[in-house]
Formats: sequence, structure tokens, C-alpha cells
Amino acid sequence: MPFTVSHAVVAFAARRTPLPVAAVAVGSMAPDAVLFVPLLPPYAVSHSWTGVVTVDLAVALVLVAVWWWLVRPAWTRALPALAVRVPTGWTTRPRSSARGVAATLVGCVLGSVTHVLWDACSHRDGWVVEAVPVLRGSVAGHPVWALVQDGSSALGLLALLVVPAVWWGRSRPEGDRRVPAGGRTGREARLTADTGVAAVVLVTAGRCGAVALAGGGAGAVLVAAAFTVPPVVAVVLVVGAVVLEVVRRSHGSVDLTTAG
Repeated sequence: MPFTVSHAVVAFAARRTPLPVAAVAVGSMAPDAVLFVPLLPPYAVSHSWTGVVTVDLAVALVLVAVWWWLVRPAWTRALPALAVRVPTGWTTRPRSSARGVAATLVGCVLGSVTHVLWDACSHRDGWVVEAVPVLRGSVAGHPVWALVQDGSSALGLLALLVVPAVWWGRSRPEGDRRVPAGGRTGREARLTADTGVAAVVLVTAGRCGAVALAGGGAGAVLVAAAFTVPPVVAVVLVVGAVVLEVVRRSHGSVDLTTAG
């Protein structure tokens, strides 16, 4: 299947629209949530048009709420280099409005629609694959639909890595920026971030190493990484955000642009 995170590349197209980029991004990944949370409705449901406006929408709304109200403000306050580059609204919880709610709902649904369409073009049993003969053909012994799947996954992931890196290199910190919500840098915040990165690396390396030792090839190791990294990163972001909020409330406000 296309790497779940690669689906989020479609959110770049929403940057200059009224739709929240975060809503489109989480919506684009929501149909695959069942792969990581088995308690959700079956895969066939989450990848159906009915699922797009029911289970996928519900999952996307939960994720975008956690992002807006917990993860984004907590981590932005804790990372001064990020806080002075992103919009000031990243450090505060968004205000609700009828227009904002509507845009969020539309963004989540459109994101999930792109996921279903993408999979339809890159799965053996996808309805687009079944309708377009060229996708059922082969090149050098490899099914075209599989090449579309692997190629689009790789390109999507590459874009998700390159675009933020280019943005970071071109953006300039605003020296007079002050983060109003009160953050906490210093030893505790750095320790939280470092621990999170270490957890992702160690858990992923452990899982992939176990697959390799069991005789799995490069493909099996890659699949193991694809199913390990997203949930581990999600857990680290949420748990880390909770820790950072506790630290912030315990130590009070610190100016993120001047704290060391």
C-alpha cells in the first residue's frame, strides 16, 4: 500500500486556500487509522465513500483537535527556533467559529477523498486499476499499479522531507517575536525532545532488527518501519506535549526568544 504518511503530501495544495492544512493532512491519513488501531471499523469500511464521511471524518476530527489544542502549542512553546518562524497562532489554541468548523469538516473529508482515490489507482483491486487496462499491465515483470504505489509513496515521502527543510532554510526568525502563551525551554524541554527522538529511533530499530533477524528481506524491513514509525511518532508527540504542558504550568512563563 502507499506509505500512510505519504498521503499527507496533498495538504501542500491547501496552503493558499481557506481550508486548514492540518485538517487536509490528517484527513488524508485517516482511512489507514484502522491499520494502527484495530478497534476501528474494518479496512474496507474506512476506504469506502461511506467511511469517508463517517469513521474517517471522526478519526480526522479527533486527530486535528489533539494537534491544535495540545501537540502544536506545547511543542511550539518548547522549541524557540520553531516558535519564531511559524505564525503566532501556533502557540495558542484556535478559536472556534462556524466558518472555521465548516472549513475543517470540508478539509478532513477532502483529505480522505484523496486517500481513497490514491489507493484506487495503486491497489490491485482498486476500482481505477480495474477500469484502466494500462494499470493492470506490467513493466519489466512488475505490475504497473505496484510501480505507481511504490513510486508515489517514495515521491510523497520525499516531498514531505524536502519541502519543510527548504522552508526552514529560507525562513528567517523574527527577532522581536514574543510567544504570549508562556513556554518552558531549558533542561526539561530539551530532555523531553531528546527522549522522544531516542524513543522513535530505538523502537523502530528494534522492530526492524527483529524482522531482519527473523529472515525478512529489505521489503519486509521497510514494511515494518512503515507500520512502526507513524504510531510511535504520534505517541511521542502526544505524551511529550503532556509533559511539556506540565513543565510549563510548574515553572511559569518563559520568553522563548530569549531563553537558552
